[in-house]
Order: sequence, then C-alpha cells, then structure tokens
Amino acid sequence: MNRWQEIWNKRSAQLAGIDRSDKRAMLLELKRINGFDVTGGGIPYESLLKQYEETKAALRLPAGGSIFEVGCGAGANLWLFRLDGFAVGGLDYSEKLISIMKDVFAEGTLRESLCDEAKNLPTKEKYDGVLANSVFSYFPDESYAETVLEKMLEKTCGSIVLLDVHDAEKRADFLSVRRMIDPDYDERYKNLDKFFYRRSFFDEFAKKHDLSIVFADSTIEGYWNNPFIYHVYFHRKEESER
Repeated sequence: MNRWQEIWNKRSAQLAGIDRSDKRAMLLELKRINGFDVTGGGIPYESLLKQYEETKAALRLPAGGSIFEVGCGAGANLWLFRLDGFAVGGLDYSEKLISIMKDVFAEGTLRESLCDEAKNLPTKEKYDGVLANSVFSYFPDESYAETVLEKMLEKTCGSIVLLDVHDAEKRADFLSVRRMIDPDYDERYKNLDKFFYRRSFFDEFAKKHDLSIVFADSTIEGYWNNPFIYHVYFHRKEESER
C-alpha cells in the first residue's frame, strides 16, 4: 500500500445528517470525500454540475447507456450519472471509499463496485464509456498509465474521458505555486508525488489504436488547479465519423 492509498483509506464521510434526496448537499459531500475542496469559497456546486454536463457530452453516451469510472472514489460522478438514468460501475483501490459508495447507492444499482488497483481492471463486462477523474496523476509512470489505458479501451465499446491530467509543461509552475502557498510543501508531500504527462504520450496512444483525440482546458470555476491540468477525450474513429 502506497502513501496516497493510506490517505484515501482514512477519508471519512459526513453523510448521516444529509437528506439523500438533497442533490446539492449529497454532491458536495461526495466530492469533499473524494478530495475536492468544495467549502470555504472552493468549487461551486454549479461549476461541478457544469463539468458533469461537459463530461457527459464528451463521453457521447447513448440514452440509457452505461458508464464505468476508474478511480471512482466515493462515487460522486457515478451518482450524477445514475440520477440521469445511466447504468454505472466503478473501481477504486481504497476499501474505505468503495465502502462509502456502496452505502450511497441503493442495492442493485451498481453494476460493479470493485476494490483493486487500476492496472487490474477487469474487462469482461463492457460499458458505453469509461471515465477517470483526477486519477492518472497518482500513477507512478507512463508505463503504468499505458497499461490502464489499454484496459480502459478494452472495457468500453465507446469513448474514454480523462479529467484533470497534470501537464508536464506546467510542472515547475505547479510546484512554485504550491511552495508559495505552503512553504513546507516538499516535506508535507514527501513520497506523495504527482505524475505530470506529456501530451505526446496520449497522442501516441491514440495513433497506436487508431483513435481520435481531443485535448481540452480545465475551466471549472473556483478550481485552483486549472492552469496546470488538461482533459483528454478519446473516441473510436468510426464513432467520430457518424
């Protein structure tokens, strides 16, 4: 177990006092559990919904289709997709977060709820789209990331969307900002590195598998990470040409 995994396994939920029908309260709490700052002037609820709609559009899911999330955490994104009538499933390496997700979803509403490493993603059951949100930066290197991408491609008959990929060209700027905000950043985050990706890595994967690829900027209001990340959308070319 690595240090990031230890941290995610210590996350706590504050769902007991929340009305499960309160969409706003539920989403903000599930995002908080997943490590997003949604309080004290953080990411506004409306911005989270806007990103969800953009993600749904990028996935090009058919009505009543299905979506699987790699690194689903407590299930914040899947919860929104389920509210919109999609079949959902997810995988996360944190037993604690998977346990919270199972508690949030009504029995029988998750097609899969798997606790495992992303590289071990089973691919027998297929989905119309596969998503990973703020996950790839926790992988150790490009070799691991390519293994996961291969699994994701096999898992879906449709599209792959990666949100919040840290940009290799912005690594120095990211570290400068973090150290300015927190002078003890290097000590506090010792052995808690993030991996930064070359865009060419994703271009090469798309070319290898004859996929179309789109890079998109992160524009979610109130998210301090915006300048240092980008999104990646993969589509099968026959799908893109429809």
